[in-house]
Amino acid sequence: MKVLIPLILFISPAALAAPYIEYKNSWNIPERKDVHNLRLGYKTEKNFYGEIGPRSNGYAAETGYKIKKGAFTFKGKWEGSKTDEFKHKLETEIRYDL
Repeated sequence: MKVLIPLILFISPAALAAPYIEYKNSWNIPERKDVHNLRLGYKTEKNFYGEIGPRSNGYAAETGYKIKKGAFTFKGKWEGSKTDEFKHKLETEIRYDL
């Protein structure tokens, strides 16, 4: 029973997940560098998501959330990529709709 409850809690959000595929392209103007990303992702019913996949000369991953509370929207994400070295960033956004 001790194993069953955590297992159900872990599997339940995954069962409600909506899979998707995303292609993203970015152009770094000063470096004249074109970067392509192809990611497989899952978004849960509670607006949490995770993505992973190949990118130009390496791979990348991202995980984050988006929560709406009245006029406020809270968004946050962690994104990391591995090419020659591992780089990552953390972003947080708070929006108030007038």
